[in-house]
Amino acid sequence: MGVEAKGISKKFLKKYKIDECINQFASACGLYSTLLDINGKMLVEPSGPKTYLGEFYVTVTNPKYRKAYSDIVSCMADTGESLYSEIDDGNPDTRIAVAPIFVGGNFAAAWVLYAHTKSQNHKLFKAFDKFSTMAKSLSVMIEGLYKGSVTITEDKKVRAELEFAKECSDLTDEIMDTVGDEGMESLSIFYEKVGKLLNVDYIVYYVVDEERPGHMILNEYWAKEGKGEKAESTFRWENDHYSLEIAKQIKKNGLVIDKNNMTNKMRVEVFQGNAKAVMVFPVYLKGQYHGRLIFIENTKERVWSSAEQGFARQVTEIISRYITVKLHVNEVEEGWQIVKCVAESIPDMVVVRSLNSGKVLYANDAFKKKLGTGIVGKSISRLLPIQEPAPEEEGAASERKVVRYQRYIDQLGDIYNIAESYHRWGHHERVSIIVLALAR
Repeated sequence: MGVEAKGISKKFLKKYKIDECINQFASACGLYSTLLDINGKMLVEPSGPKTYLGEFYVTVTNPKYRKAYSDIVSCMADTGESLYSEIDDGNPDTRIAVAPIFVGGNFAAAWVLYAHTKSQNHKLFKAFDKFSTMAKSLSVMIEGLYKGSVTITEDKKVRAELEFAKECSDLTDEIMDTVGDEGMESLSIFYEKVGKLLNVDYIVYYVVDEERPGHMILNEYWAKEGKGEKAESTFRWENDHYSLEIAKQIKKNGLVIDKNNMTNKMRVEVFQGNAKAVMVFPVYLKGQYHGRLIFIENTKERVWSSAEQGFARQVTEIISRYITVKLHVNEVEEGWQIVKCVAESIPDMVVVRSLNSGKVLYANDAFKKKLGTGIVGKSISRLLPIQEPAPEEEGAASERKVVRYQRYIDQLGDIYNIAESYHRWGHHERVSIIVLALAR
């Protein structure tokens, strides 16, 4: 496989001092010299005796020689050999020699030697064979150096990708550990870490506005330069102003836009001119589209790598799960608040205890007044032994099972009808709700 000629640049030639080799050879011969790419652009600045250096510079940059140079390039590309020729510049003593530089089998550049006087012409004729050999040696040298530089560049790229993947993995683990922490209230503390790792300007979380179809509500965001009106005015896209096709794509697989596919229409109509690269991924809660997490770059043009896209998508999925769990916990808490309100409004005694520790988590006023002592946080196993469901009924169904029985309770001095049901309390602790009614 050939090496791409685009790697032969001024910077590359200077880095490995190829330009010095060319100039030193020309200087030793007392001739003018330059290196041109296949389009005639200078890769090595013209050098040679000062006397006619200006004339040489004008010759190699004169547009009228563009066609002649193109013919020379085509000829050398076919033959692979150097050539020696006169040139029609108004000076009968002018001669030019051109040698091809091949890299990976591809014609990459042309080395030009120029003679302006009879004396220089004689020197050029004598040096022509060495010049041709030197050009072939430079071809081998440049190809070797270029392959080496490509290997080093690729190695650096691979190392950078591996380092990025490790940082993504470590941060993902950290987020997952925190999401599993029952005391976790917000993921906003991680937006900054994710934003810095992806090197973006903003991370924005919008939720669907249930009351206004086609609108979004800004829920949370992180800004590289800090929160404030300036940041919000940059990305506040409350209207779901995507085309139906783009909106559908976002809800299904997400939307990744960078300099490879960003159009002016999209930049103006979709992102209001405030974004150069964007990744948008959907947030789903219980199978329903709930909102979107947006990663925004508006400082510079960029192309999102597959690793960056994968990490952003993974972060979105984690946040989706976290919000789902948080909403579930909130729903459970709201449900228990309703249970407590009902328990306080009925004459029967109600108590909630942990099936793991046997300790009371809640007791209504009727129970506390009847018992005549503080009971929350204490065990009532002697008062009411735990009635576990039958083993064959354990599982989701057993958590809803109601066990009914009668019992004489010494501390209460009477016989009671008891109904005990099994549930999950708060952060998934197994509990039983016990209702005690005086037997009639």
